Amino acid sequence: MRVRPTQAHRGQYGAFRLLEGAAARLSWEGRCRAGAWLGRAWHALDARHRRVARENVRRAFPQWTEGEVAALVRRNFEHLGTTAVESLGLARTGRAELLARCRFEGLEHLDEALAGGRGALTLTAHLGNWELAGLCLAARGYRFCAVGRRQANPLIDGRVTRLRESFGGTLIHHRHAVRPVLRALKEGAVVAFLMDQRASSREAVVSRFFGQPVATNQGLALLALKSGAPVVPGFGERVGERHVIRLYPALASPVEGSREERVREYTEAFDAAIEGAVRRRPEQWFWVHRRWRLPGGLAP
Repeated sequence: MRVRPTQAHRGQYGAFRLLEGAAARLSWEGRCRAGAWLGRAWHALDARHRRVARENVRRAFPQWTEGEVAALVRRNFEHLGTTAVESLGLARTGRAELLARCRFEGLEHLDEALAGGRGALTLTAHLGNWELAGLCLAARGYRFCAVGRRQANPLIDGRVTRLRESFGGTLIHHRHAVRPVLRALKEGAVVAFLMDQRASSREAVVSRFFGQPVATNQGLALLALKSGAPVVPGFGERVGERHVIRLYPALASPVEGSREERVREYTEAFDAAIEGAVRRRPEQWFWVHRRWRLPGGLAP
């Protein structure tokens, strides 16, 4: 159901377009500098998210000192600010510049998965600049779809959707996504899922992340088991003012046990892959989200 824009929505959209225009006028290097400054200001002013990030880092790395935790969180805010400004500037970024800024490693794993004739599911996370990875795959000529949530503001949602589809990709909204995903896989597409945020009790299976219980959406495991499509982990990583997108061999699909047991086993493998990527570049993950908060009705 479409939401009718309110006056507040229009005001927010106007501010969004102004920021987008300002970012687009900067060079890529200028966006990185402006984004780092924005991240430092956010870190200084937003005590709530600063506290959430520190709590999460302590939970993941209990052996770290308070100084190490605080230093990582500062770098993380700078990274997130840079990611935001980079992404806002994509409206005026051409295909050639985009591909020049991104390098793929392990594309042969994705090609091998696609050769099976059932499409491919990609497991990814809010790591590096996650918006760029899908855009780069589409820009390289892959038939690419991403499953994502709608923005609360319908005007911003429409604009963000157009940007995400600007190089030929397709956004599938996560509500009622099953049929569009299965259809895309039958047509040989790559379908990406961001799997590192807390799921509702209705959608979740209890998994483990950094050794502690988390609520992870079971949708990817269910779709993989139903379709037979391989799941290829892939994660972005910022290296200076450029990006590396690493793809890994497809994860083994569970074959024994009940459906519920196989879904849990597969989902735990997803979280283990994400954890490995986060450990590689911890300053580049989305620590400001309460990943470890279990929704009501779920027990560890």
